[in-house]
Amino acid sequence: MKIIQMMHFPLRGAGTGVYVDTLTTALQKKGDELRVLCSHHELPEKPYPVDAVIFNSGKNSNYDVAFDFPVFASHPLSKGKPFGDLSKEERKEYTDAFRKKIDEMIKEFEPDLIHVHHGWIIASIVSEYNIPFVITLHGTEYYAFDKFPDYQEEALKGLKAAKKIMALTQKEKDQALISYGLQDSDIEIVKSGTDTKVFKPTELNKKEQLEKYNIPVTDRPIVFFGGRMTPQKGLDTLIRAAKIYNNSEINPITILAGDGSLREQHEELAKEIGVKDIYFIGNQTHPEMVNLFNLGDVAVLPSNFEPFGLVAVESLACGTPVLAGNVGGFQTIVNDKVGSKFEPGDHKTLAKKVVEFLNADFKTNNKQQILDYVRTNYSWANTVNHIREIYLRK
Repeated sequence: MKIIQMMHFPLRGAGTGVYVDTLTTALQKKGDELRVLCSHHELPEKPYPVDAVIFNSGKNSNYDVAFDFPVFASHPLSKGKPFGDLSKEERKEYTDAFRKKIDEMIKEFEPDLIHVHHGWIIASIVSEYNIPFVITLHGTEYYAFDKFPDYQEEALKGLKAAKKIMALTQKEKDQALISYGLQDSDIEIVKSGTDTKVFKPTELNKKEQLEKYNIPVTDRPIVFFGGRMTPQKGLDTLIRAAKIYNNSEINPITILAGDGSLREQHEELAKEIGVKDIYFIGNQTHPEMVNLFNLGDVAVLPSNFEPFGLVAVESLACGTPVLAGNVGGFQTIVNDKVGSKFEPGDHKTLAKKVVEFLNADFKTNNKQQILDYVRTNYSWANTVNHIREIYLRK
């Protein structure tokens, strides 16, 4: 089968990019022919054919669009405006650039099907071709649909023409039914997962790993966060909790991997309230994230909003328990067998849970239970098979 995967954002830096990259790789291994279209500041190098609308980052001299790629709320690789702040001229430039690439790819590749990620501008363009297409909703487009009403007609044009719409959770499906006025039969839940051959337990030399990040403290437990440093991630809650658990007898260190619009603000907060042994290490590659999840004794994901929460599944696949905000996909993924939830913003409860989990050595005592849970409920192989079955329906 010949399939084009299309997305508005880069193949890294956020969950949708990871999803598309992993899905494309898996489908290619099953014998399908794949092409990918994304946005970026340069053409990505991947083990599959990929094209990109190149945006101006301020550092590159060759680009298709004269500004940085726009965002729904934020993206760690972009300094661009939200979609709602684009001028009419900028919006046209954005749409024309994607339309040109889409037209070229379709004429050259002649796909059997197109898989669009996010119900947004690309889906509207693809609906103008006589080619079946499906859409995966990744959650943040609901926010954009409500916040940027000038785009609603265009978004609905694509959504209503799709062969099938996929949602990652029941809550996401319910939200789509309300926001877009679709029928229940239009949307199918396709639970996401992670590749447990990539995200898996790994034996590491803790001291050597930490030295790579210039972290001198190697004899204490590790609280780990991985993700974008944006308002929805609630990272200030973890920083305030760290101030409290620093004073406990177990006294863990805190490692924060990622970048985003609030990184400087979070670093300032940590200094202002006097958090000790907290390390901001920036964006990390896939292999580095696997190692960091393995190093962590507990992963903390204090989100205020999280449509699915793939990062929780990735942590659990490495055998590391998760403490997560009681929102979105975390409500389904995290239970007391693999971690615990707390109300967003409640840093005191989070601090208490961190101390309890570390004192109980929860990771060591429940590691196999955590691994069994992920492999049963969030297998990426099951996700890919479900998606491919939807592709093949008449």
